[in-house]
Amino acid sequence: MRRFILTTFVPLTLLACKENKPSSKANSNTPSDTTVAVSKTSTESTKKNLANADFKSCGLPANELGRIMVLEYHLIGDSEDRWKRTPENFRKDLQMLYDSGYYPVSVHDIATGHIDIPAGTTPFALTFDDSSQGQFRMLNENGKTVIDPKCAVGVMEDFKKEHPGWPLTATFYVLPAIKPTLRLFAQPEYKKEKLEWLVKNGYEIGSHSWYHEPLGKLSDADVQKHLSMFVKEMKAYLPDYEVHSIALPLGVHAKNRALEETGSFEGTTYKHESVLLVGSADNVSPYNKSFSRLGIERIQEGDQYYGPGAFIKNQTKHKTRFVSDGDPKTITAPAAMKEQLNAALEKEYKIVWN
Repeated sequence: MRRFILTTFVPLTLLACKENKPSSKANSNTPSDTTVAVSKTSTESTKKNLANADFKSCGLPANELGRIMVLEYHLIGDSEDRWKRTPENFRKDLQMLYDSGYYPVSVHDIATGHIDIPAGTTPFALTFDDSSQGQFRMLNENGKTVIDPKCAVGVMEDFKKEHPGWPLTATFYVLPAIKPTLRLFAQPEYKKEKLEWLVKNGYEIGSHSWYHEPLGKLSDADVQKHLSMFVKEMKAYLPDYEVHSIALPLGVHAKNRALEETGSFEGTTYKHESVLLVGSADNVSPYNKSFSRLGIERIQEGDQYYGPGAFIKNQTKHKTRFVSDGDPKTITAPAAMKEQLNAALEKEYKIVWN
C-alpha cells in the first residue's frame, strides 16, 4: 500500500494543468471511451510531469449553459453511513467521475465563472465539511511523517498520480474551535502542517464558521463574531491566506443574509465570494442569468438517489450537463437556451449557438 511522504510531493495545481491542456474544439465530439492525451507543454519539467497525462471526453456536444455538480463529503472511515464514505467507495466515486468525462475545478472557479477545461468535459467541484481526521490523517512511519493512504487526501493524491492530466482538487470547509474530533483534522500536533500542505498542494481552505453554530440562531452581531473569529484563528496558521468561501453550518442561512458575504468583528473582517448550501441539487451554469454565487447547491456523498452517481446518470441521459467547448473566451450552448444566458456576459465572451 502506498505511503505519501510529505516532503516529497510535487504539487499539480489546477493552473499548471490549464496551461498545458489542449483547447481545440476538435475534441468536443471525442467518443466517451476515448482517452485524450495532454500534449501542449511549456517547460521541460512540465513535459516530464504530464508526459502520460490524460482525461476523458463525455462525447456530448458543447453546452456551457448546462448544469454543474458540487459534491459534498463529510466523514471518511471504515464503514458506510448517512454522512460517511469508505476510502474504497470514495475512490470509486473519483473513478466514476473520471470515466464519465467530468473534470475537476475549484469552488472558486465555479463561483467566478472561470471554467477553463478541455473540450468535451464537464466541470465539477469537490468539497469536504467539518475537518475530521479521516479527511486528512498523518502517520509516523520509521521517523517520517506520511499521509495515510486511506484518508481522503491520501486517496486523492494516489488518484492524481495515476491520472496526472486530471488536476484533482478540493475545498475543505474546516472548523477551528469545535470539539477535538472535528477541530482542524483532529491531530493538534499537525494542525499548521496540514493547513500549509493543503494550500501548497493546490487545495482550498474554506470557512465552516467558528464552531458550527447555525447562523440562523445568531444575532447579526454574533454572526459577524463567529465568521470573523474563524478568520482570526486561521490567520494564526496561514497568515497570508485569504478565505473566500463559506459552507453554511447545517445549511442554515443567517437572518440577514448579507452578513454571510461580508462583515467584521473587533477589527477582523471577512469577505466571502461564495456561499455553499447543504442539499442534493446540481447548479445552473455560472453563465446562466439565474446563477447565484451566494447560494451554491451541493450533492451529498453516497449511493442513494440523491448521490453523485444518480446525478451523473440523469445529467448524461437527459443531456443537461455542462459540456465545455474548450475555449475559455467562448460560451457555446444550444440555441434553445438563449433566454437563459446572462446578457451581461455578451460583452466579455463570444457567444456561439449550436
